[in-house]
Amino acid sequence: MKTFKNISRKGLLYTGLISVCCFVGISCESKPEDTEVAKKQATADSTAIDRITLTSQQYESIGIELGKVKNETVSDEIKANGIVELPPENQATLSLPVSGKINYMKGIPGQAVHKGELLATLESFEFIQLQQDYLQNASQLVFQEKELERQRTLSTENVGARKNFEQAQANQHSTKALLQSLEAKLKILGLSAATLNSKGITPAVRVVSSVNGYITAANVNLGKEVAAGQSIFEVVDKTDMHMSLTVFEQDASKIKVSQSVMVQFNNGQKPVEGSVIMVGKVLEGEARTLNVHAHLTDKKQETQLVPGAYVSARIRTGNRPAVMVPAASVVRKGATGFIYVEEKSKEFHRIPVEIGKALKDDLVEIVTPENIENQPLVVKGAYLIDAEFGKRSEPAE
Repeated sequence: MKTFKNISRKGLLYTGLISVCCFVGISCESKPEDTEVAKKQATADSTAIDRITLTSQQYESIGIELGKVKNETVSDEIKANGIVELPPENQATLSLPVSGKINYMKGIPGQAVHKGELLATLESFEFIQLQQDYLQNASQLVFQEKELERQRTLSTENVGARKNFEQAQANQHSTKALLQSLEAKLKILGLSAATLNSKGITPAVRVVSSVNGYITAANVNLGKEVAAGQSIFEVVDKTDMHMSLTVFEQDASKIKVSQSVMVQFNNGQKPVEGSVIMVGKVLEGEARTLNVHAHLTDKKQETQLVPGAYVSARIRTGNRPAVMVPAASVVRKGATGFIYVEEKSKEFHRIPVEIGKALKDDLVEIVTPENIENQPLVVKGAYLIDAEFGKRSEPAE
């Protein structure tokens, strides 16, 4: 009886072990099938969450309009900011190397002036003394030249000492050099030696414009004492203005001379076209930016610019193909977004896209791996369709 019980217990133990092994084996055999089913179910769920079917009433109330994507040739553009500048040679600071008092002026800021036009006169003791020195030395030179001739004759006849001739010659050379120096100084002040010799001493020096342009600053008034070298007027010539633009380091290598530039001013007018005329050779400042100079194509329009005005620009660096869609068809989410295409009647597929850099009229560039070239694109009502998606629970990624 005990033996039978032992056998029964062993039988039950073996039976239990066999059942466990069978269960494990069945589980192992069914796992690939279950996994495949799960994958198919996940794919179906993923496909379902990217699609939405509207009712006839929803379709009508949204007012959906369909169109197609467009393949366009666009220009790659680099954004830049800058200001309107004048070249240094078109900016003049009018000053005099002598001091004095303003006794006449007619220049005011904004006034148009011509090169050589009289703007003010300056009464100057230094100027008067300079003229006196010139006339005295001119007279002295005449005497010294005659003395030199007398000493040359005496030296030839061995009547006088050779030393006297050499001294006369040195005096004549020294006075002549001094006279040339004084003549050059008078010329800088706008007075020629011929005028001084014919008309005599002039008490006031003339302040004239050195360029054609406009007065931007008048730093004196009638009767004001002016120091030597002090700025009296500032004049600019606006015939050669350009845009000085700043480009960041990552885009510096793409900029070339003659590239097209679209310049936008802060006056609300439409952008105007220009071209790159000069590209800097070194990166500047802590921000490591490149300086780029551009001219407007329309020179008449360029003369109407205001120096110092801020501008924004788009530099076109080359052409490439791009997929373009109407801006209203993209539901923007920052640098990305969604578009909707109609796969079946009232059934729409949501496709994620990246927003490209190209803009053309009311079109924007999109980048997506899916081929949507011939599919009906929602060009009106995309945001309202997206709102229907918002009413559904968001799936976990």
